[in-house]
Amino acid sequence: MKTKKILLTIVLFTLVAFAKAQDKYEFMTVHYEFNSLSKGELQISIDGDEFLKEDVELKKKEKEHFNANPLLAKVKEYQSKGWEVMNFHSYGFGNGFGSNSNVLVHTAYLRKKK
Repeated sequence: MKTKKILLTIVLFTLVAFAKAQDKYEFMTVHYEFNSLSKGELQISIDGDEFLKEDVELKKKEKEHFNANPLLAKVKEYQSKGWEVMNFHSYGFGNGFGSNSNVLVHTAYLRKKK
């Protein structure tokens, strides 16, 4: 009986001593909104603390709904700062989805260990 208690104590101590605490993360969303009637815009929300807005000027041939290059360039910029991509998402609204839509939004979800 004493041996079982000693083994159980050793096992519990080992589990507690080597258990990894849950990692803490900062989160970010990067939205790229393309409006067929005007210019593009990047909107960045960082961990509930910071909000940034950037206008995106595109050449005429780049003004396409599915041109997500401004978003991808911004994501690459943040990846070089230690952020990792969790997911991408796109949606449109207006007169329909895609080329008939007034607005198309591409979104990247990122995280970084604190």
